[in-house]
Amino acid sequence: KHILFMSKVQCTLALQIINDHFGDISEQVVAYLLQNGQRSLKDICDNVKISKDEVKKVLVILIQHNLVSFNKYKNKFTEYQTELHNIIRRRSFQRYIYIAKLKHGDIGELIIEKLLLNGCDTLSKVAKRVTERLEVDDPEEQRPDQSVVIKKCSDLISAHYLMRYKCLQYPKEGKKEAKDINPNDIFLFPQGVGKKRKAQTKTDEPMSKKRKIDSEKDEAVENEQYEDDGVYWYVNFERLDQDFNDQLITRAVVERIDQSASKIVATLLKMTELERNILSKNTRSISIFDLIKKLPSTPRLDQQEVYQYLSLLSDEKTGGFVSKTDEAAGGMYSVNIQTSLEMICESVCSTIVMERFGSKACRVFRLLIQKRLLEQKQIGELAMIPFKDVKELLYKLFEESFLTIQEVSKTKDYAPSRSFYLFGVDMPQVSRLLLNRSYQAMGNLMLRRKFEIEENKRLLEKDEKIEGILAALSTSNEQTEQVIQELEELITPTEKEQLAKLKLDLARLEQGEIQLAETICVLQSYVRFH
Repeated sequence: KHILFMSKVQCTLALQIINDHFGDISEQVVAYLLQNGQRSLKDICDNVKISKDEVKKVLVILIQHNLVSFNKYKNKFTEYQTELHNIIRRRSFQRYIYIAKLKHGDIGELIIEKLLLNGCDTLSKVAKRVTERLEVDDPEEQRPDQSVVIKKCSDLISAHYLMRYKCLQYPKEGKKEAKDINPNDIFLFPQGVGKKRKAQTKTDEPMSKKRKIDSEKDEAVENEQYEDDGVYWYVNFERLDQDFNDQLITRAVVERIDQSASKIVATLLKMTELERNILSKNTRSISIFDLIKKLPSTPRLDQQEVYQYLSLLSDEKTGGFVSKTDEAAGGMYSVNIQTSLEMICESVCSTIVMERFGSKACRVFRLLIQKRLLEQKQIGELAMIPFKDVKELLYKLFEESFLTIQEVSKTKDYAPSRSFYLFGVDMPQVSRLLLNRSYQAMGNLMLRRKFEIEENKRLLEKDEKIEGILAALSTSNEQTEQVIQELEELITPTEKEQLAKLKLDLARLEQGEIQLAETICVLQSYVRFH
């Protein structure tokens, strides 16, 4: 299985992300795998010119973070390949954590955050770390018990936010081959989460009584393990991307119609969230009576209002978010996921055209999306733009690959004087073009942020050191006002201005990366269906 829609710009961004998160050696290994596809450990070591031990360490870390996968064949030959889309998804971690917070509260947010940072881990270790984090952050009377965190882990698995890692189980003594895990166990909550066990050790050599007791204590600490050891879990990225797509659709319904209509669509999506995947074009058909039972109580909608809203949502003029699939049981309705995401992508592309070429160009672009193919004169009349301006806009958009031209000749010789030239928009082409440019822009933002931090490294370290001392002094009860004042004076007014400007620039770059990651997700959602 090779990577779909892999472009040079996408690979460049992936390598920047790997370098930013894991360092130069990891970048060299991933660069070789991206260039050559599946390769064995020997091939990687021979071509990357890195020692075998270092390559092994890099591969272990990348496999743990689900950025590299491996195929083990019957002849014990193993090949490795990169998971390019998972590397790009690392720029969306902030959005994933925010979605987890909205759906499952603070504890769910911390669980997802820990697993994103660690790649994969056992539930017992995750629950322990999250509980320790909550003990630091929350007041003593509000601290949740570890059992509450484990219950939240179970909820996340039931909702398919966490998946069991599909690594091979090592063979036990007496068995020749290792077996892969059962696919039905991917979302099965394991037994013994949070329960400790002690590994038994046998000693053949005799010991003195005191030495034996001390040795047993040390072994008890070292061999203390959890019953779910060996069962590793990682974050299901596709489930979080699916949630983001659902949010995009409900947000689009609010903009097109109103909040009540979005509640209806959100309920239809929620009722079928575990039955579909990221490639589902429609939801399962749901009867209006089942829908009314699941609708939120505020604002309360009666049956007649729900009928009216569903009729409005089914109308193509308002977007065609919902379609009526059957008349049985008062009417069966389904959400058109593909149609909704296509409309959202068209809106995003139109916004980009407006930002780059102006409102008139955006009007022409929207008109061609709606009418498919039009001649230059028809475009000018329908968009109400002078002929000269339309001509300039059309050729500018065509030059930038936002428009296509279809030649229709009156005669067989295809003479220009006896031919019509129809302009149109090829949305799959435009979305792929903008996706590549978004990858390039993301890479540029990352490079700029890295450059700004390197250029002002000394100033940032100085500010961080002073802030750390001030924070420590503020918690003490001593009279430290004079000391604090002296510390603040260590940074000159010029440095303060420079630091304020730097922090503002870094905040803008970070915000730009977050917005660009959302745009990339929207464009990827469209490309998946085309």
